[in-house]
Amino acid sequence: MKLYTIEEQEPQMVNESAAVYNARTAPVFTGYQMQILESIANVKDERELLEIRNLIAEYFSNKALDAMDKLCDEGRLSDQTIEAWQTEHMRTPYVY
Repeated sequence: MKLYTIEEQEPQMVNESAAVYNARTAPVFTGYQMQILESIANVKDERELLEIRNLIAEYFSNKALDAMDKLCDEGRLSDQTIEAWQTEHMRTPYVY
C-alpha cells in the first residue's frame, strides 16, 4: 500500500484501499473514521455500498430530527420558525 500526502493524492477506484496522510505524516482520519473504513473494507458491489450509504444517511437524519425535537421541547424552536425558513433568503449577495 502506497501512502500519499495531500498534495500528491492519486485518483482512486472505490474498491482500492489506501491510507491518506497529510504533509506532516499525521493521519487525516480519526481513529473512529478508521474503524468505519475498516468495517466496510469488504464491500463487494455497488448494491452493498448503496445500502451502507443509506444506513449512514438515515442515522444522521435521525440525529438531526432528535436535535430539532430537543430544541422544540426546550422552546427554542417552534413550528412558526420552521415555516418561516421555507421563505427565508440566506444566500450570500455577490458584488460584481
